[in-house]
Amino acid sequence: MTQTAKLKGLSGSSLKWLAIGTMLIDHIGAFILEPLIGADADTALITLALITRLIGRIAFPIFTFLLVEGFIHTTHLKRYILQLGLFAILSEIPFDLAHSGVMFDFSYQNVFFTLLIGLVVITAFDHFKNHVYIRWLAPIFGMMLATFLRTDYAAIGILIIFVFYYYRDQTLERNILNGILFLLQATAVLALIPIQLYNGQRGKQNKYFFYFFYPVHLLLLSFIRWFFFQ
Repeated sequence: MTQTAKLKGLSGSSLKWLAIGTMLIDHIGAFILEPLIGADADTALITLALITRLIGRIAFPIFTFLLVEGFIHTTHLKRYILQLGLFAILSEIPFDLAHSGVMFDFSYQNVFFTLLIGLVVITAFDHFKNHVYIRWLAPIFGMMLATFLRTDYAAIGILIIFVFYYYRDQTLERNILNGILFLLQATAVLALIPIQLYNGQRGKQNKYFFYFFYPVHLLLLSFIRWFFFQ
């Protein structure tokens, strides 16, 4: 494949916009439509809610792929980790409000915590490259921590991130293993198509847009649900 042909694929920016769009559709279904479904809900509403959730399954795999790409190319790893940690904390109240309607709900944590743990896992795995037994403890402990904290996607989310990292230069193995994991999330396997079209370029992007979009859109959705349906 020539460089010109390769650049006709999707940039990192395009993938991020796709992930943001499908995530928004998913959250509209989860936080607006699904709460409307009751015993007397009509088929159209149920079908629409289901479609939004199925579309939304595409988002997380793309975000995890971009997380690994960010890890590989960043020159400021500590800042990358701190940014994820900061926005994980800042996003928790908006997430709880959207998810359960209360400011503090420790039964389920937002996806930034999953991404943060995953980033720390691959950082530790890379750091201990000369200590075979120690490095393999990183993904194990990461999966255990995500499960204990009840983060979004939990242990499976960490495993997906790790597979994207460990098999980053082995496309076939990466796609097969993550394809199997994605089947647990139904249409998530479709995310492999745009990921496969990634051309290796960052593209034009606002560096902090997603960081702020995540908590802001959750606050907006929680307000819409409260204003119209309470």
